[in-house]
Amino acid sequence: MNAPYRSAAQVPCVHRLKVRLEGTKPPVWRRLVVPSDITLGSLHDVIQSVFGWRDAHLHVFVDRSGVQYAPPVDIGVPAFDEEETALADVLPRVGDRLDYTYDFGDDWLHRITVEEVRPAGPGERDVPLCTGGRRAMPPAEDLGGSWGLAELLDRYEAEERPRATVVRRAGGERREYDGPYDEVLARLHEEGFDPAEFDPAEAGRALAGIRLRRTAGTGRAKHDGPSGRPVPSGTYHCECGEPHRLSGDTPDGPGVGEPRSGFFEAEGFLLPAVRLPGEAELARAVRGVPVFMAAVRLGRWCTAGHGAGSEGRKMPAGQPRRVKGGRELTPKGLLRPVLARQAIEEAELWRIAPEDWGDPDERSARLAKVRSALDMELLNLPWEWALNCGFVEVEGNRAFAGDALPDEDDDASLLAAWREAAAGAVADLSLGIPVADGPLEALGEVLDEIPPLVFFMLLDAYGLPDGEWLDVAGRLADGLEGLPQGPARQLVSALLAEQFDVTAGTLELFGAAECEVGEDTYGEDAYGQGTYDQDAYESGEGLDSGGESPVGGGVVLSGDPGALLRGERFRLTPLGRSGLRTLLVQVGIPAPVIGSLARADAGELLAALASFPSEADAVTEVAGWLAGRSATDAAVQLVDACDGTEPADALRRLQAPRVLAAVLAADDSGRAKAVLRKAAVSQVTGCSHAAASMLRRIGEPAGSEAAWGLEWMLVDGMLPFARRGEQAVRERLLAGSGEGQRPLDQIAERADDLWRARHPHAREVLGTLAGAVEPVDKPLAKRLRKATFKAGSAT
Repeated sequence: MNAPYRSAAQVPCVHRLKVRLEGTKPPVWRRLVVPSDITLGSLHDVIQSVFGWRDAHLHVFVDRSGVQYAPPVDIGVPAFDEEETALADVLPRVGDRLDYTYDFGDDWLHRITVEEVRPAGPGERDVPLCTGGRRAMPPAEDLGGSWGLAELLDRYEAEERPRATVVRRAGGERREYDGPYDEVLARLHEEGFDPAEFDPAEAGRALAGIRLRRTAGTGRAKHDGPSGRPVPSGTYHCECGEPHRLSGDTPDGPGVGEPRSGFFEAEGFLLPAVRLPGEAELARAVRGVPVFMAAVRLGRWCTAGHGAGSEGRKMPAGQPRRVKGGRELTPKGLLRPVLARQAIEEAELWRIAPEDWGDPDERSARLAKVRSALDMELLNLPWEWALNCGFVEVEGNRAFAGDALPDEDDDASLLAAWREAAAGAVADLSLGIPVADGPLEALGEVLDEIPPLVFFMLLDAYGLPDGEWLDVAGRLADGLEGLPQGPARQLVSALLAEQFDVTAGTLELFGAAECEVGEDTYGEDAYGQGTYDQDAYESGEGLDSGGESPVGGGVVLSGDPGALLRGERFRLTPLGRSGLRTLLVQVGIPAPVIGSLARADAGELLAALASFPSEADAVTEVAGWLAGRSATDAAVQLVDACDGTEPADALRRLQAPRVLAAVLAADDSGRAKAVLRKAAVSQVTGCSHAAASMLRRIGEPAGSEAAWGLEWMLVDGMLPFARRGEQAVRERLLAGSGEGQRPLDQIAERADDLWRARHPHAREVLGTLAGAVEPVDKPLAKRLRKATFKAGSAT
């Protein structure tokens, strides 16, 4: 939609960002508050200032889909102009991430994370602010990246003082050092540099001199592609509306930890809107997860090790925890036995299994017999989780509280830490099956052709009504339906079954899932199929032969791909649904929450409405959205969101009439209707057709070519189903509750004129429609074929 139809009442916002310099230990980071509409080029200037860089090298921004943004110069890779890209367009939501790399060679990688997006406060629109940070940065340019920085700081902390050679030339003299390291090191000693000190106020004074550059408008990308979104080489747009890397396009294959989103498009995946409890209730559930809370208490226990008299003391927000102290480790990275026993008592790790370890005297006696922390079962799992979650970080031979350690008394902090940890576990476990080198390496090609079935099973569970269970074996069998029978299928089935078992077990430990296993699910008694042959499995024997094939999991499978999981049921808890949603949002998959769209943009609202479980929920959501806007602004935003010609755009437009009808009903001034009349003749693809169609519905059709808006919308509405094939189209055509016209009746009424709308996908849709209605209505199929021919001739 052109600018005249965009709302002028957009609230100026700011982004709070955390920028962490990767590869640094202790970590170096800065917290910034910047206007949401600044360009990425301005953000580059801000980062250069707060980290002390000299802007002497090339740089690039890369988002999580692999889209790159850089200055308009040749950096050797395809990239969009950072001066034409707004921060809010690339990082619209809390939790979004962006990488910024400076100096191709030293490769200083900065991870940018959105912590908050909110209306701007006084003065926050004028200058960038630095509100926190950790660790000072020495002059590190051209020192070899993070490894060179670590070496420099090690030498500095060791009080190494390089000697200079005095060189006299032309009546003057100057000092020369053996290399850049020595020169910087000497300078640090001269200045009394303290690597632990960082002053946000001083950084803020430097930022005050930066001239911010802003884009003409945010909320809409300015590059070619569907809906104006960038489509760089090696990516494509799926129905979620976001770009995704093509599988196998890079030497490293698909991005690690990201689902191959083409499978969502192929299966027509649409996540239902779900209900989630409030933050306080979810946080209470987190406090009831024994292993996770034990990991949190371990981090706090490490915090309490900082210096004498600091037991139990909370560190101020934004202040470095690692002043001194920490907990001593053995050369193998384990807690020393006496400290391990102390951790179990003081961090109350025994709460993981209170039935077995709750008696203090018995616990003390049992622990006294253990001579290594490695053998203390109460410590091992919480310690592993604390390290993986970043609640504990190891430096040298000591363990300290990590930056990710939440305040367990703060609901938001605790819940955010749990969600991040759970989402990471889901991604690591469910999105790909690692196949080691050796006899089973040949399975890699087979697995590349199979969608991430375990991840899809989690999505199935995500959308189930409360209280219902997922039939794990049935879902696995359905997912392998296209894989030919034989040993390879049996082995893949076993690998998937094991992957699901590990994923489900981990989610149970997180308090995110519940599992029920039928009797005799595993073993010889369950199926009478023989015993598991470990040697044959490891050698790959039977992989290329017929008959039964040895697999992991304790049995030898024959032809049943779900045999390993027969009788097993699975469901997510509300807490688990919350954690999985975090991952979905991070990778760009829409996951609407009922009651959360009041402040969403119109496109997000329209995309979500189709997934609402009931019409009553949808009506309530629309009412909440309209309550925060005037009817005029709502009409402008809705029409603007109807732009584009791809299936995702069509899905949004399908929902536009129901919201526009509510807008018109609430509009006493008639201004919303005036917006529709103006948009109907604007000739903006999608927007004009949606507006013209709505005017025709209320009996006030627009003139000229816009009169075919309803026909355009009929073709448009069938496009997402046509992409899935004739069966999907047939099911859509015959859908209906008995009230009003079925889609089939609407198509039949206007079949001869559908081509006149000149929809860009008319030939594709009409051809699929003809094939879909052939078994139902042969005369209509014939009319649609004629329309298909005319559509082809008209383009």
